[in-house]
Amino acid sequence: MADAPTPDKPVAATSLESRITMPADKPTEAAATLENAQIDGGIPEGREPAVIDEPEYEVEVKLADLQADPNNPLYSAKSFEQLKLKDEILRGILAMNFRKPSKVQEKALPLLLSDPPMNMIAQSQSGTGKTAAFTLNILSRVDLTNPHPQALVLAPSRELARQILGVIQHMGQFMEGLVVTPAIPDPTHRNKKFEGHVIVGTPGTVLDMVRRRYIEVRHLRILVLDEADNMLDQQGLGDQCKRVKSMLPKNIQTVLFSATFPPEVIQYAQTFAHNANQLTLKHEELTIAGIKQLYLDCDGVEDKFAVLLKFYGLMTTASSIIFVRTRATAAQLEKRMIAEGHTVAQLSGGLEGPERDAIIDQFRSGKAKVLITTNVLARGIDVQSVTMVINYVSAILIPGYQIKTDGRH
Repeated sequence: MADAPTPDKPVAATSLESRITMPADKPTEAAATLENAQIDGGIPEGREPAVIDEPEYEVEVKLADLQADPNNPLYSAKSFEQLKLKDEILRGILAMNFRKPSKVQEKALPLLLSDPPMNMIAQSQSGTGKTAAFTLNILSRVDLTNPHPQALVLAPSRELARQILGVIQHMGQFMEGLVVTPAIPDPTHRNKKFEGHVIVGTPGTVLDMVRRRYIEVRHLRILVLDEADNMLDQQGLGDQCKRVKSMLPKNIQTVLFSATFPPEVIQYAQTFAHNANQLTLKHEELTIAGIKQLYLDCDGVEDKFAVLLKFYGLMTTASSIIFVRTRATAAQLEKRMIAEGHTVAQLSGGLEGPERDAIIDQFRSGKAKVLITTNVLARGIDVQSVTMVINYVSAILIPGYQIKTDGRH
């Protein structure tokens, strides 16, 4: 929703329909549906197989070994059984309702699971199974008889870190004794070691804990960066990731996954993950038929709030997210919407970690139908019940915000 240049103009008595502008629909030959997409980063619900109905795109493979043929059948897997995974891992895959690899997984998994381990840089759209891909690699390489940390996953936010941790726990639920530990700011975990086979955390906390020797790194075999472009492109996070890696074993397998890799970031990524196999998606456009984008013109702050309420009155939504620019706007909007009878939660970087966890859990469970947030949730979060995302300010003003191609934000 965008303000008109005259914020003091009185509320116009125009219909909501007359304010809506929608871009022209672009026909696609093979549009995926939200219902049939493999859940990436989330845990599928129900008992029906999570079969992927993907758009027509091609996965391009560039091998670190220039003499090897990327089209060799050895570098492709049409079924999870072909990968010779442990039975307990296959059971975990089935428990997540996955029946066959996505196109990205077909190419990524044989390369990730190869011995000796190879680094990987993978540009993979959300919804193509990237979280499951690096999770399978982690679970396949973890030695449960060794209690020390063996895999480290870094994510740009605590919310995404907790989401990834949940996927690893769910897929590894039949691996008896598997311990997955979060390394995120937590006042109850001060001056304690982070123990577990897999550590999932944010770069700043992990860097601090490694420096203070609360995370033992000697046995680490795998380092994963999710939303790698977001982390390597930001000076603070990029420096932290680089420092973490400098403290890890030199022969560690480094895996970078992201929906996008701009040229300047891919150059840095290639120095971060030396001699890496690279996967990219060759496609003109990846869009989901279920996504409709529109914007509404509003005459000032009060009119914008009135239009928001009218919009919610007309729309039937399971859950929705409203992005705002500042914490003050988030708090003010939460107060006003609650007064209007809406079940609302507000999430921003100003809240303590446990508060943020409780709010996102409240939203995931459906206790709060509307989540008002700043760009703290701009990347990678998957909440299956969300049917509407609103920018209360222009999307170009929200750093890192993007509509994901599978309907996630």
